[in-house]
Amino acid sequence: MASGQYPSTSLADTLRHQRVGVALSTGFFGFYHHAGVLRALAESGIRPLKLSGASAGAMVAAMYASGLTPTQIGEALLGVTRPDFWDLHLPWGRTGFGLLAGHRFRGQLSRVLKVHRFEDCPVPVVVAATNVDSGRVTYFSSGPLISAVYASCAFPYLLAPITIDGQRYLDGGVGEKTPLVPFLKDTTIDVVLISYMPASLGRKKERAPGFRGFIPPLSSFFMDTPLQEREERDRVAVELLEKEGKRVIYLSPPRVSLGPFTLQRASRALEQGYRGALKLLRSP
Repeated sequence: MASGQYPSTSLADTLRHQRVGVALSTGFFGFYHHAGVLRALAESGIRPLKLSGASAGAMVAAMYASGLTPTQIGEALLGVTRPDFWDLHLPWGRTGFGLLAGHRFRGQLSRVLKVHRFEDCPVPVVVAATNVDSGRVTYFSSGPLISAVYASCAFPYLLAPITIDGQRYLDGGVGEKTPLVPFLKDTTIDVVLISYMPASLGRKKERAPGFRGFIPPLSSFFMDTPLQEREERDRVAVELLEKEGKRVIYLSPPRVSLGPFTLQRASRALEQGYRGALKLLRSP
């Protein structure tokens, strides 16, 4: 065969013959992006044997692990409107500060998840949350699923921390960007795919005009642990995974900026994640 005529194999072709785990990173309202990535994986014939997730990634990982298909996940997410989870209340409680009571959010989880315990999930899943008192990340893989997912999604100052077994927990993204530790000693996984939330597509860097320019974005309150430090933890975890003989691949297509007041962009965010991931999977 002449030079330059060797057949190319796509990333998806390679992954179909591997034992794949998927880690879904944190990302403010990144549910739709992750759902799009999982849809691209499914259409490429890639079936994760295990998932992990933190924050938005935890919710989508739990939905998939409970038995929902990526298409069903997308449909469920697109059917949610702000009043479905926006239950403002007096923000001070015994567990901490939170603008939302969280009852509606937990109600949505109860309605959408097909099972409510880790042990009943058809696909193993690990959910990362941050222990408020110790500052350490905890990985939940057994017991009640809804409380663990709520803890991982308890965005600081938006949702109050939750108490589990006498300990307070909040957003898994406070401690780390991507939960990779659950795959370190897992001998059933050969490749770890990271659905990583990059910088938002089209995010404006300039200050908004007038009074709005003095109002910090809601996401700025999230940076209790600097992004650089959380990314460094990811880098170290990737090195450890590779030392264990596992291949690590980032799927990081551009994403659409999204928040509780911009849910009209949700379908675009899902489509962006899907098409971007599909393009990467079809590449050599």
